[in-house]
Amino acid sequence: MNLSNTERVTKVVVNLISNPALVPSYVKHNILNHPLPIDLGLPWWSYKAIEYVNSIIEGKKIFEYGTGGSTILFSKKAKSIVAVEDDRKWMDKVQSRLGELNILNVEVILAEYDFKNPVDFEQSEYIRTVDKEDFDIIIIDGQDWSFQERVKCFKYVEPRMKAGQFIIVDDFWRYPQLREISRAKECKVFESVGPGRLGVTSTAIFSY
Repeated sequence: MNLSNTERVTKVVVNLISNPALVPSYVKHNILNHPLPIDLGLPWWSYKAIEYVNSIIEGKKIFEYGTGGSTILFSKKAKSIVAVEDDRKWMDKVQSRLGELNILNVEVILAEYDFKNPVDFEQSEYIRTVDKEDFDIIIIDGQDWSFQERVKCFKYVEPRMKAGQFIIVDDFWRYPQLREISRAKECKVFESVGPGRLGVTSTAIFSY
């Protein structure tokens, strides 16, 4: 978040005081160790969002913009996951981890795209990979150097959402405008500390 270091520390302290149950996980995942979320098998999200999303994915077909710890965790309950990745080296790491864990219900698709020079993103293979089939849950959590590509992903996928489906947007503090343009019945925002990060973050779940 766009805060000073003092404000960040204060926000963490207040969040942990308000949510004492999160203290052990926060200390374990961020103070005593510094593992990547993929090694933990957890998304790089707020703990509260992880808990909520893990409660709604049973038997669902999931699409992910971006891959990582979320892919590992949600594969345990989801019917299937299709994920698009723009970075070949990271995709190889994710696929290696999926293989180590014998996870068979995940398909990772490589669609290379230069996010540092985002040209014609709406016409890219990356954003259009979601056209593969109909999904119950769409997770928007890929690279976004300009803070615009996740917004474009949201605008691209939202018209297809049906009753009972969800869009999840991580780092929601960057994209508050999505509340205003969304046609979702409800938008839940979960703000808390999370694994693999020292600060507080927020994740939004749009319900249709």
